[in-house]
Amino acid sequence: MNNSMSKVVARFVFYFVALVLLAWTATLTYSFVAAALPEMAWYVPLLSLVVFDVGLVAWMFVFLNFAEGSGQRAVAILTALFDLVGVGLMVLAEILLGGQTWAVAPAHIGEYAIWGIGGWTVANVAAVVGFHLLSPEARQSMALQAEKDAVFEAALHQLKGKRERASADLAGRLSDGMMREMVVGLFADRDEDGVPDVLQRPGRERQREPAPTRPAYRRRLPSRENGTGDLEGK
Repeated sequence: MNNSMSKVVARFVFYFVALVLLAWTATLTYSFVAAALPEMAWYVPLLSLVVFDVGLVAWMFVFLNFAEGSGQRAVAILTALFDLVGVGLMVLAEILLGGQTWAVAPAHIGEYAIWGIGGWTVANVAAVVGFHLLSPEARQSMALQAEKDAVFEAALHQLKGKRERASADLAGRLSDGMMREMVVGLFADRDEDGVPDVLQRPGRERQREPAPTRPAYRRRLPSRENGTGDLEGK
């Protein structure tokens, strides 16, 4: 019974210390990011904890309970360790540059920490993308698509060979159609004068002659009596 109680107390103490440490480092990280980005809204430094303190804890839990396969587990544990280094950088930068006068800060620690905010943000975004691409479902989808692409490339290669084998027959059919079209064009007679247009000069095609008309003086006029009609102009 005492052993069981000791384990419960030890577990409580451990998690209590872990929460206090997380709150302590998160406070220092928030303070440094707020000082580094003074023009940003108050919640922006709070969001930055995702790539440092909160990100460390989150990737650790992902590694233990969610990651599947060696790829995802490697991304999770490496990102957790990388965020741990980022937490250390933020904590040291805030302690050394936060107004203390007992220790001399390294010359470029502030510059490194500023660049670290952007670097750790991009690295965590890349880790999220890589973690998703390494999921079993994504890997299966990419593998199936790769096989489909291989089949398509093989089909294109076979298409070239089949075209080479059937090119003589296909070219013969195409040339027959072209020959028929050429013959029709050679014997075209748009003006219907019996002479193909190709044998006539451009613009000199024979015009169709109008139908002859009877002179006015040869027209018959209807008779007033019996309707037989007489020649006009007699």
